[in-house]
Amino acid sequence: MTYSIQRKVLILLVSFAFLLSAMFSGIAFLVSFATEDQMIENVLTQEAQYLRTRYQDGHPLTSRFANIVVFAPDVALPDEYQTLLDAASMGDPEVTGEGEQHWHIKTVELANNQRAYLFLNATAWLAMPSLQENMTILLSVLIAISLLIALAFAYLLTRKITSPLVHLAGLLSTQPHLIATSAVLKRQDEIGLLAREFEHALSALQNSLLRESDFTRDVGHELRTPLAVIKNYLTLQRGRTLQPGELAELTTQVNYVTNCVDSLIALARAEDVEKHTFSLRHTIEETLMSALSPEQLDAFEFIINVPYDLKITAHKALCIVLIRNLLGNALNHAKTPQLVIEATQHYWRFSNDASHMPKSPMSRHTKGESSAGIGQGLYLVNRIASAQHWQCDYTFVDNKFTLTFYWPSSSGE
Repeated sequence: MTYSIQRKVLILLVSFAFLLSAMFSGIAFLVSFATEDQMIENVLTQEAQYLRTRYQDGHPLTSRFANIVVFAPDVALPDEYQTLLDAASMGDPEVTGEGEQHWHIKTVELANNQRAYLFLNATAWLAMPSLQENMTILLSVLIAISLLIALAFAYLLTRKITSPLVHLAGLLSTQPHLIATSAVLKRQDEIGLLAREFEHALSALQNSLLRESDFTRDVGHELRTPLAVIKNYLTLQRGRTLQPGELAELTTQVNYVTNCVDSLIALARAEDVEKHTFSLRHTIEETLMSALSPEQLDAFEFIINVPYDLKITAHKALCIVLIRNLLGNALNHAKTPQLVIEATQHYWRFSNDASHMPKSPMSRHTKGESSAGIGQGLYLVNRIASAQHWQCDYTFVDNKFTLTFYWPSSSGE
């Protein structure tokens, strides 16, 4: 069984208000009784000072108040008053006598080490016993009014405090896609921080599911044909020896599958890998040396116009996969054995000679009439550029196909 956070906060605030009301009511009663006792004590203190003055002047010790009984030093205390004095001598100057009479007793120190006693019957002076019933009713009414006010205030305060959380919980349970546009994200407090963390986690989860969907779809689209070709050649090999052209085609398809798998895995992991700053020319040269055989390096001309001090901030693994894909396209389909690679702080460009260009070279499964030119099968290359947040552009002028990647100003250094 679940309870709303609004209910819990409301109960907490109302309980706190009730506790405060009860505490202050008790304090009011205590202050009232303490004030009454202090007033009686002040009267006794003043009367004691008055009697000392009369004793020094040689006058008899008589009180100015009818309910105060004075016993001079030479007067023996009656048993009734001796009993009251014995009770008071135990540390409490206030005692209750017969008939619920309230007595205050004070010892008066006189000259020559003489001692007199004042007995004040304060029963008639006590206001709290007679007012206690009225005070209780008044305080009860005040407490009830205070609780009603506190209840209304607690309800409004509870809605104010919990409404963003309730709104966020409602979005998460019914319309999670609306969190990104919710006003809760703009709050500059813990609730806003929580909402932003939820939005970030939900966005990361959605992106992960989207990458998984793209990976599954791409595997089905990109690998079905080459795997079928490889399977056919392996079937042929059981009955006869493959011809050199067939072996070359088989090798091409295997290389394509390898590059395709590398590309798809790199794309699927792109969001999980942090970007790094690295030397672009060093990465290009390192990829050429690892991806190509010495014979391919000798047979193909690579013109690299990239400054040695140029560094970019990107996913290095994706950049390596992109270079491998473009190298494969150039080696297999370029009109002449030459590939020009150049880069500045604003762009990265690949170009080679081509006899023609397909209508949409960046689309899936695009293939030219003679499969010549770097613009063939560049769908994954375009996907890699999008994953890096690069703008991709291509041109075909004077039988030269040029592919350019424009990166954000903060990427190239």
